[in-house]
Amino acid sequence: MKEDLRARIQKSGGTPVLAAVIFGGDEGSLAYAKSKAKSAEKLGIDVEIIHHPEVDSTAEALLKLEDVSTDSHFHGIILEEPLPKGIDPFPLREAIPPEKDVDCTTSANLGRIISGDPLYYPATPMAVIELLKYYKIDTVGKHVVIIGRSRTVGLPLANMLLRKGHGADATVTVCHSRTPNMAELTKQADILVVAMGKAEFVGRDFVSEKTVVIDVGTNYTENGLVGDVDFADVENYVEAITPVPGGVGPVTVAGLLTNVYGAFLRLR
Repeated sequence: MKEDLRARIQKSGGTPVLAAVIFGGDEGSLAYAKSKAKSAEKLGIDVEIIHHPEVDSTAEALLKLEDVSTDSHFHGIILEEPLPKGIDPFPLREAIPPEKDVDCTTSANLGRIISGDPLYYPATPMAVIELLKYYKIDTVGKHVVIIGRSRTVGLPLANMLLRKGHGADATVTVCHSRTPNMAELTKQADILVVAMGKAEFVGRDFVSEKTVVIDVGTNYTENGLVGDVDFADVENYVEAITPVPGGVGPVTVAGLLTNVYGAFLRLR
């Protein structure tokens, strides 16, 4: 994905510019933004990190974000989360123009996914589908179970998999914290996508030998970065599984930068 994107950017003769907006002092958000900037630079994309560590109200954050949103210098904008306590993420997400919303968090862009006319696909769901395509794991007619109903992963991914065509046409079940007997449902899955934010929650009792497991989780623990799946318990039992780190994450970054290039073509 990155090699293809680098070639297309070079051929375009321009430089896409992404604004990564951070409110508060979350070190993880800052480190993640710097990591994305390093990856983007190698492809010919500029990432400007706009950090406001002292902002403590939604109104103040909204004013600063609107300055970025109306600046024609930026083709894409991402709002790094988590936000500081007391700042409401919803109006901030909605303040990003849909054509610059390369993270696909606005109601307009999420609605376009459901209607079948997307401007962009969210980077993490895109990564899940691209991984399945690359490894020739067919989704047509398959039962995909997703654990997690977030607007960044679970909800858009479910709708993307329900579309008609290659990389879709699946039967989708979405589980969440209120789902009873979750393991009974997940064991029926041909493909299990775990995006719940609980370190190593899913073990062998959630899967079968035929299950393909996509672990979207990123949890920082005393033992380092781990996923939502107990990798050691599941790895040699299931059909296939993505590791954490090194699985969905790098493909997510490639998907995000692909969206930035799309915004650049749309706005230049």
